[in-house]
Amino acid sequence: MNVENKCLRCGGTNVKPGVLQSTGKIYARPNDANLNTFLNTGVVVNANICFDCGHVEMVVAPEKLKSVMKACYVMKACYTDSTN
Repeated sequence: MNVENKCLRCGGTNVKPGVLQSTGKIYARPNDANLNTFLNTGVVVNANICFDCGHVEMVVAPEKLKSVMKACYVMKACYTDSTN
């Protein structure tokens, strides 16, 4: 996450936390991850929004992502079988 609250594009300091909004939540997942498992555990994408240039930085909580992936590996439920 952009800890300094400084825009990565323009360097401005008028950056506020926010969320990306849709008819449902937006999640980030590896391409070969099982979508259903990932949606049930969820790693929400948050945003930092620059009010100077309009840049939106998408961010996931790394500790939440690591926790979800660790649990998935233990359950062997995250990844699809690409051999079929």
